[in-house]
Amino acid sequence: MAFRFRNRIAFKHARTILLISLLLGLISSSWQIYFDLQLEQQSLQAKVERIIALHRDSATRAVYNLDSGQAKAVTATLISDPMIYRASLTDDFGDLLSENTRVPSEQTTLATIGGYFFRVESHINTPLSIATSKGLSAQLLIDLDTTFIAANFAHRAATGLGVGLIHGIILACIFLLLVYRYLSQPVLNIANWVNQLRHSSDCTTLPYTEPDEIGDLVSSFANLWHEKKQMTDQLNGTIQNLSKSEYFSRSLMENAGDAMFLCLPDTTIIQANNQAIETLGATRDNLPGRKLADFSQNYSLEQLQDLFANIDEKQARTFEDVQLGTNRQPLPIEARGIKLTLQDTNYILILARDISVRKQAEQQIFELAFFDTLTGLANRRLFLDRLTSSLELHHANQNYGAVLYLDLDRFKTINDSLGHGIGDMLLCELSQRLTELLPAESTCARFGGDEFVVLLPEAGDSREYCAEAAANIALQILDQMTIPFEIDNHLLYCTTSVGIAVFPDNKNGALDILRHADTALYRAKALGRNDFQFYDPEMQSSAQERLEIEKGLHQALENNEFELWFQPQVGPDKRMIGAEALLRWRHPDKGIIFPGDFVSIAEDSGQIIEIGNWVLAQGLQQLSSWLEQGLPESFRRLAINISPLQFMQVDFVDRVFRLMNEIKIPGHMLELEITENMLLNNFEIASNKMKLLKQRGISFAIDDFGTGYSSLKYLRNLPLDILKIDRSFVTHLSPSSEEAAIVQVIIATADRLDLVVIAEGVETPEERDTLLELGCYVFQGYLYSKPVPATELYKMLQQEITVAEL
Repeated sequence: MAFRFRNRIAFKHARTILLISLLLGLISSSWQIYFDLQLEQQSLQAKVERIIALHRDSATRAVYNLDSGQAKAVTATLISDPMIYRASLTDDFGDLLSENTRVPSEQTTLATIGGYFFRVESHINTPLSIATSKGLSAQLLIDLDTTFIAANFAHRAATGLGVGLIHGIILACIFLLLVYRYLSQPVLNIANWVNQLRHSSDCTTLPYTEPDEIGDLVSSFANLWHEKKQMTDQLNGTIQNLSKSEYFSRSLMENAGDAMFLCLPDTTIIQANNQAIETLGATRDNLPGRKLADFSQNYSLEQLQDLFANIDEKQARTFEDVQLGTNRQPLPIEARGIKLTLQDTNYILILARDISVRKQAEQQIFELAFFDTLTGLANRRLFLDRLTSSLELHHANQNYGAVLYLDLDRFKTINDSLGHGIGDMLLCELSQRLTELLPAESTCARFGGDEFVVLLPEAGDSREYCAEAAANIALQILDQMTIPFEIDNHLLYCTTSVGIAVFPDNKNGALDILRHADTALYRAKALGRNDFQFYDPEMQSSAQERLEIEKGLHQALENNEFELWFQPQVGPDKRMIGAEALLRWRHPDKGIIFPGDFVSIAEDSGQIIEIGNWVLAQGLQQLSSWLEQGLPESFRRLAINISPLQFMQVDFVDRVFRLMNEIKIPGHMLELEITENMLLNNFEIASNKMKLLKQRGISFAIDDFGTGYSSLKYLRNLPLDILKIDRSFVTHLSPSSEEAAIVQVIIATADRLDLVVIAEGVETPEERDTLLELGCYVFQGYLYSKPVPATELYKMLQQEITVAEL
């Protein structure tokens, strides 16, 4: 498309630039002429004054001397300046001494214009002072050639104005060429290129490729053209494919992965694809004409018709259903209903997708959110939700419920010694037992680890009946726990402690009820475990004290608050044959705290391992110190208690050997005291570790024998050396007491197995004499000495050394 030159962008821009340049040049030149005019006037005045000043003295002398020759020379010199065309000199009497004149410059147009703007005083009369004159003063007169002066100024102004106009014209021409070269011509080429694209399918050759705005415009247009061409090609292809629309639609419907039903508004099936026929287990011949509601589990015919009637033509309707497919098997689906109008007839197109996998995933998510993954029991979230609901219900109907908080006794020992796999199987077996014995309406949950919580939502219509029902359930649980667990060829004995809280109580919330049951649980553990306790408000202070002790244990080792005391073990001749190391905690605020008040807490929190290692190291250090100072020959060994958790540590044997090597303690001087329960649950591991330690001469004692599940199996098969009779059998012991028969059996068993028997808690001579009669010859108790610090025990040893020397 051709454009007239005056319509081109370059011409328009050049014309505008030229006008602006001329206007700006005119304004600039006018300002310059104005300022030059001011300067020229000032310069002219100053020049005239200099000329007059230069000839003043000569003119004065000529007048004074009345020298006409000198006067003529002065006036002749003055008119030699082109600005002055006439000069005259008169004396003080008014007589003319000299006058010189020349022809002024010819009047021109420039001079006329310049004279209009450049106005000066052309007649200048300068008085001369004569010393002897008493009359008029002499006069020096000059007339300026204003035509010359104005013409000269006008010539310079016209020259400047002309140069400015020529500069603007040249600049406009240059800009015209540049705009034409870099804007107008490329735009014209682009316009021609765009027009050619109407009849061409090639857009690879671009008319402009420079990296600037025009180049970016051309590139963007080319990309847009390519996209449009692709869309056009696709549209053409689609149109070509849709030319066979009936075959295409039928093929698409038949081969779709989702089931598709074309129905009438009354749910009558008109047509269905292969996937729909396969899903419903029908045949292509008998499916058309049947109602879609016949295959629905969630919707009746009327409900499905109402749903179809509410489907909008502009927006699809999505709903979920369960279809009864092959063999009437339920199949969850997500259906999408679309309303179609073909030849004035309304249809409903149903696209049904199998969502079995999604439903299974949702079920898994639900189970992960509300159930324990190991046992399948409810988790903490679900339990709290049900407990909260029960509280709301009980506040309305005034019924009572109960929460039972269970915790396995010494489960950590089993888990650490036999492995987490055995521990997990034990938890699953326990969950099975709880599920079988609990009422159907109850909820059993696992909170993690070995903690289980039971909710009895409808335990009674009074607090007393509710407490009785909860106690019966707790007793059933405790009875079930007396049956050993057979896990992976391990026969495990495990007891549990139960804390019970009855609700509702003083408008307490779910978390408060749980905390009460937890507090009662710790009370049951503190009273000996394997029992249940109801929550008592006084227990709260006990629980708080327990938390303070647990917190203080973290700092006790760092602050060196633990001490070892020692209690003598005495033979029949009243000589000390050994001593037992006993732990004491010197609390900065509470003073001496005995092990019974903090050892169970340390076992539950796991701190017993670090504390036990400290006791072992300190006991060996103290024994080494006594050996250096000297011990009596009767002193055979130092007994140190080892907790089950500490004994079952993988590095326990290596730790004992390392300490013995570093401190240089002979093995026969060390006795390790272990408990019965540890042997029952970890027989093989305990046996192997004891045999390794036995090789170094270390002896072993069973502490508190008779209080646990006493078994001859470990007495016969383990490398034991000593049985310690628990103080509960020794207290108030007499030949006629029931305890005497038990002690006699223990002593007879030990004699048969060649084991030494030590009686703990001997406090009276009668108890000692009875033990002697029954065959026990080693004693430990207040009758001989209370536990004392190491320095006091050594004083007792020194006394025996002195007696022996005498």
